[in-house]
Amino acid sequence: MPAALARPRPLTSLVAGTVLALGVTLLPASAPAAESAERRNTNPTGTASGSSANRTGNLKVSLAATADGRIKVTWERSKRVRGFKKVAVKVSPSRKMNVRVKAYRVSRKRHALVVRHAFGAVAASGNYSFVKVVGYRRDGSRTASPAKWIQAPITHPCTAAPQDRLTVAAFNVRSWASDRNQRRNWTDRGDNAVSEILRSGAHALGIQEASGSERVGFGSKPQRRWILDRLNAVDPDRSARWVDALDDDAYRPPKGRRPGLVGTRVFYDASKYRKLDAGLARIIDPAYRKDSLIPWARLQSVAGNQAPFVLTSNHLRVGVVGSRKEWKIRARQVKRTIAVLQSLQRRFGDQVILGGDLNSTANTLPYNNVHWALMKAGFYDAYASTRIAGGRFPTTQDNRFPLYRTPLRRDYLLTLGPVKGSCSYRNQVYKRRSQIASDHFLQVATVPLPSRR
Repeated sequence: MPAALARPRPLTSLVAGTVLALGVTLLPASAPAAESAERRNTNPTGTASGSSANRTGNLKVSLAATADGRIKVTWERSKRVRGFKKVAVKVSPSRKMNVRVKAYRVSRKRHALVVRHAFGAVAASGNYSFVKVVGYRRDGSRTASPAKWIQAPITHPCTAAPQDRLTVAAFNVRSWASDRNQRRNWTDRGDNAVSEILRSGAHALGIQEASGSERVGFGSKPQRRWILDRLNAVDPDRSARWVDALDDDAYRPPKGRRPGLVGTRVFYDASKYRKLDAGLARIIDPAYRKDSLIPWARLQSVAGNQAPFVLTSNHLRVGVVGSRKEWKIRARQVKRTIAVLQSLQRRFGDQVILGGDLNSTANTLPYNNVHWALMKAGFYDAYASTRIAGGRFPTTQDNRFPLYRTPLRRDYLLTLGPVKGSCSYRNQVYKRRSQIASDHFLQVATVPLPSRR
């Protein structure tokens, strides 16, 4: 068991010219937890999401969850480390270690510290805390460990009975209008996109960017109709009947407005679910010419043996990393989105599901304001599950292979309602260029519904 930490000393020039340039918040070191406080976790060191194993790499850093929901960080103890002038443990919600960084000053004699999770890595988020240990030598040089990461504690395990579990998906299929100058266009990837939907096992999903028109050259039907017709043609379940929750009239803009993101849709298999209600909310922002649309459908299993639920499809303003203008647009859009979904939840009392491309990630500067707003509003991220597949890869790949390994999400599935938790989550990854379906991977989750008994 490590000795107790020395009393934290006043801050000095530990990070002058380096850490402070990244906007780091320096905090006093926390007292360490006992070894017995460490608890088991299905992803205790982030290795299931691509992090290196404990005690590997420079400084041999290890991470472990503690019983009180913090992170125990340990690192190499050797003469080399004891020879450092200063040591800092840095924690960030981003692997780049440049977003909301906290730096804890540690005595050079120490080799363990208990720290809080990164900003935004709360229990309902499924987010990761990225940790790096930096040693500062007397000659002014420094050495650092690779970034390691660990998921926020899962405090709502899935306890729903099998009959009270719902599988839903979200998929940005990429508009075929973006394919005109691409080597692999919809002619190649259209069937792949349909295959991704079918292999997900979901019979209700939020779709984004199914906005290609018949004038582009990929057929006589618009992209949304092409997908539905192809689903109905190739679904091995011959009773399947894939439909759009809304007709095109619902997408007609008010006078003076552009159509907006009309590829944002709710598709479902009408042989599995019956539609109880549906509608569309239009998010208008004065600084963005394309309105963000929120189609929604209230669905229930045709057998009536599950509670009804509301599924929404969502697509926020795409943005350049670091663009404060676009960051502010998404902040206003998500505020309106939250109000719409809260209104639906109050109206029906059902579990409401948000699925889609929110264009905000852990690398967004100055921080992932979209996800944080949803957490503060009481949403539960389906990624906060003890069963995650494909977590070592991003949810987008920009058609670049081999895939870059890091848990970075742009696409999300979240719930709002009487039941918290997530039974499973899958980032539906493929690894070959010939399998390209979109520049996004499909996201699929199984979430609990209120019991009908």
